Amino acid sequence: MEHGSSQHWIILSLTLVLSVYVTHVGRRDETGRRSHRLALLLGLGLILNYAFYVFYRVREGYWELRYDLPMELCNWSALATSVALLTRNRLSAELSYFWVMTGSINGVLTPDLDFDFPHVRFFMFFIGHSGLIVACVFAVFGLRLYPRRGAVLRAFLFSELYLIVTLAVNFLVNGNYGYLMAKPGAGSLLDYLGDWPGYLIHLQWIILLLFGLAYLPFYRLYAGRPSQAVQGFRDAARNRDGVRHD
Repeated sequence: MEHGSSQHWIILSLTLVLSVYVTHVGRRDETGRRSHRLALLLGLGLILNYAFYVFYRVREGYWELRYDLPMELCNWSALATSVALLTRNRLSAELSYFWVMTGSINGVLTPDLDFDFPHVRFFMFFIGHSGLIVACVFAVFGLRLYPRRGAVLRAFLFSELYLIVTLAVNFLVNGNYGYLMAKPGAGSLLDYLGDWPGYLIHLQWIILLLFGLAYLPFYRLYAGRPSQAVQGFRDAARNRDGVRHD
């Protein structure tokens, strides 16, 4: 798929419009019924899309260890997003937000895809990328599962876990999951970070910076507020003071 083509711009526009729409639905839903149904639709949709991808690859005789294990960052992002939508788990929502908005989103901005509309791979790819963005936006902004204090560090540590595990898998199966062994053939931001393995080192600092920037919209939610631990100590102190005065 050619970057900047009419198909590409249509996909970008649809991704933006649907993201705004699901956020509106979630924030305007007073009963929670529509949000519940939409969360099920998006969460299960991501899972079924990957299941269909595996079925397609196996049926066509293409499935290989080096290409088709669930080791892409988008696979981990889809799992985190689905868990957040189906269980309202805050850690999963945090991982979804940082991974999708700083990593998986590049799959839509600079798609590495050899197929155009209406090939089945075209639909699977953009359901797994644009659909992932829409689902993530709904979880975080529609359902208000905002990143908490310390979310940047937690997301970074889990990202390091992904890096270590995926590098090990790549060496074992001669793969390139996460583009950790070679850059995308269609071109990406990695092209500006030097050769392998140098770009992996540079990527760590960029990831941390991007996570920090992604957290800025939520910084004001907690600015001036004590952490939960500090607030707990304060509440306990007030209770003790109250007992003494009684």
